[in-house]
Amino acid sequence: MSHVENRTRVVLIQHALELTERSNTGRHLEALLSHFSARVFGDRHRSLQADDLSGAWLLWPGAGPIADGAGPPSCLVVLDGSWSQARHMMQRVPQLRSLTRLSLVAPPGRLSLRAAPENGLSTLEAVAAALAELEGDAVAKPLRERHQALLQQQLADRGYVGPYR
Repeated sequence: MSHVENRTRVVLIQHALELTERSNTGRHLEALLSHFSARVFGDRHRSLQADDLSGAWLLWPGAGPIADGAGPPSCLVVLDGSWSQARHMMQRVPQLRSLTRLSLVAPPGRLSLRAAPENGLSTLEAVAAALAELEGDAVAKPLRERHQALLQQQLADRGYVGPYR
C-alpha cells in the first residue's frame, strides 16, 4: 500500500456504529495519508472535539461549487457513516454546519461497496476525489487503487470473477 504525502490535513469524523462495518472504507485512510486524524462521534466515554475546525472545508454532497477566490483549505473534514448517520452528525455538531462545503459528483457507471444515493461516494472514494481536486491526481492515485482493490475483494468474496471496473 502506497503512503501519500498530502498537504491538506484530513480529519475523519467516524460514527461509532461505523467502526465495525465491514464495508467501511474510512478506516483505510490512516494507513494511506501522511496528514490524517480520526475522531469518533457517539463515543459514550469521550465527547467529540470539533472546536479546532475553524476554516476547514466539509466534504458534503450537493452543496454546490466553492465561491471564487476561496483558497484551498488546510483541513478537510469528512463524515464517515451511513447517510442517515452523517445527517445526524450534522444536526448534532453545530461546528460542522458552519464549514465551507466541498461537493463532488460521482463518476457514471461505477461500482460501489454498498448502496448510496445518487452522486454518493464511499468515504475512500470521496477523499480520493477531493484530494485530486485540491492537490492533483498523484495524491489521489493510491487511494483510488486501494478502493479498487477493496471492490475486487468484495466481489470475489461474493463469488464474482473479475476484474470489474
